[in-house]
Amino acid sequence: MLNNGPIVDAIVATLQAIPELAAAMTVLDANQNPVCRIYAHHYRLGAEYRLAERIYKMPAPSMLVAWDGDQGGNFDGQTICKHRFNVYFRMGNAAGLSDPVDYEQLWWIACNQPPTGSQVNIRYMQLYPGLDIMDTPGVAHALDEDLQDRFVGTFVIPEIGDN
Repeated sequence: MLNNGPIVDAIVATLQAIPELAAAMTVLDANQNPVCRIYAHHYRLGAEYRLAERIYKMPAPSMLVAWDGDQGGNFDGQTICKHRFNVYFRMGNAAGLSDPVDYEQLWWIACNQPPTGSQVNIRYMQLYPGLDIMDTPGVAHALDEDLQDRFVGTFVIPEIGDN
């Protein structure tokens, strides 16, 4: 069974490499340098916030990728495990923009636009050695503690064989 930490990092790197998505998630820092706000969450006690707190404190715009567990079993005689990852996202403030990037468009871009240097989108890529292409991704609406909209997408990726 594969270590999920490097897979989270591979998903983040792939999402950051989608030009339209990176543009929608980029802001200028205090020194006017562009910062792409697509991040990984790793479960390291004491080193980072709890996942719920990191989601709550996500600035707009931003995306946060976190491992959400594995499902074991022999699915087709070759796949022994399916890895599940959540992609939490907030859109940028649309006030004053003539053509804002909304939640529906962000999810469409993430799932359908190819990363730089690729001919295929994230749904048809082998994101990490030992993984197959992902199952059909899903997305759901959620409200944070302040009743602000946010969304969470789910990527389920089968592992090939026993790695």
